Amino acid sequence: MTNKPARAEKHWTFFTNHGMVFFHILQHPGDTIRRIANHLGLAERTVAGILHDLREDGYVSVMKEGRRNRYVVRPDLPMRHHSLTEFSVEDFFFEPTPDGDDRTRAAD
Repeated sequence: MTNKPARAEKHWTFFTNHGMVFFHILQHPGDTIRRIANHLGLAERTVAGILHDLREDGYVSVMKEGRRNRYVVRPDLPMRHHSLTEFSVEDFFFEPTPDGDDRTRAAD
């Protein structure tokens, strides 16, 4: 029996940072950039850039609540990858409600 050297652990995920930020604000729309960055292990500047991208393309809008921001997502928009444009964001991130029509709850 040969002893194989231990494999270096690979660090990868199924979602990009953009997807992780988007999913985070689905669950926590009132979180600050700092809180999002801390939770995801990203730099605040990275999160701010991602939020800019998401806002620029219409996937996220911002509502002011006093001195804070609240993020609102557009789940009806199509997925961005060319092979997934037939699906909307809600197809991946939302679960149907009991009546099957209105998809308003973020998937847990």
